Amino acid sequence: MLPIYTSIYWLQTSDKNDNYLIQLLSFSCLFLDIKFMLFFRAFESFGVYFAIIISVGKKIVSFLVILFIIVISFAHAFYILLSPRSEFSDDPNNPWNLTPSYYSQVIDANSSNPSMIQTPDDNTNMFMDIRTSLFAMYLFLAGMFKIFYYYINI
Repeated sequence: MLPIYTSIYWLQTSDKNDNYLIQLLSFSCLFLDIKFMLFFRAFESFGVYFAIIISVGKKIVSFLVILFIIVISFAHAFYILLSPRSEFSDDPNNPWNLTPSYYSQVIDANSSNPSMIQTPDDNTNMFMDIRTSLFAMYLFLAGMFKIFYYYINI
């Protein structure tokens, strides 16, 4: 049903820059490719691999559930611990305190020590929202420690 809905929506809008349409197209293509791949189960040489994948999936589903619960637990703990408490500068988890400062030299002698400060974005403190906190825990589990750089140096 999703590819049919996507096709009708695409014919009605005909806007190639519509983000909703692009997301619908990508999911439709993914599901259609998977459905096409499942047609190969009828051939014996491909069916053996599908049987292996399904048997391995049945054996590791309990492990994946436990791993998922652990990731959610850590994400929730870090969300509670590292979410900013106030909008003021005295909060150590405020994104404005996590950004580096850049100083520049000015030839004009009238200004006293001007500075350029990098504006924080959504990824400065990934623990401001529970969704980005889950994503940060996934990245940590995958071995991408760059997001924790700011928290180690506080």
